[in-house]
Amino acid sequence: MRKLTPLELHEFDSQPLRVSGSARLDADPELVFAELSDPSLWFPLMRRSVWKTGATSGVGAEREIDNALLGRARERMLAWDHGVRVAFTMTEVTSLFVDQLGEEWLVTPEDGGTRLDFKLVATPSRIGRLASPVLKRTLAMMFARACRTIGKRAENYRGKKAS
Repeated sequence: MRKLTPLELHEFDSQPLRVSGSARLDADPELVFAELSDPSLWFPLMRRSVWKTGATSGVGAEREIDNALLGRARERMLAWDHGVRVAFTMTEVTSLFVDQLGEEWLVTPEDGGTRLDFKLVATPSRIGRLASPVLKRTLAMMFARACRTIGKRAENYRGKKAS
């Protein structure tokens, strides 16, 4: 994998490539938040997600992911506000499309369900800048599908609270 310069949270808003959106889910916010710990269960084409530190959540914890389309990456958690927010930066990737990348997921109770907001930010590489229009559309579709899958998984536990 290729090492990246990690992003800090305060740098997310200044990244040139941005993909964001939100979804209204008919599911308990705690259950939606619980799903965020393992993207291999809900993110399209994700083959695996493995925690690589002793901690399996929390600021500083790291995990490795493998996506059939986007490649392998190592993520470091920048924010882990239980029930509210997860944010991370990529520290290593196999993808040639980015030089820096971060994601943030926000979980908000809304009208008896959950509003789930996502944001991917990046500094694209030279190849990534050329591919940006296609990348943005593809990523927006993948994230929208991920939100639907998170909602369906969390809805299966309707009436139960995350432990």
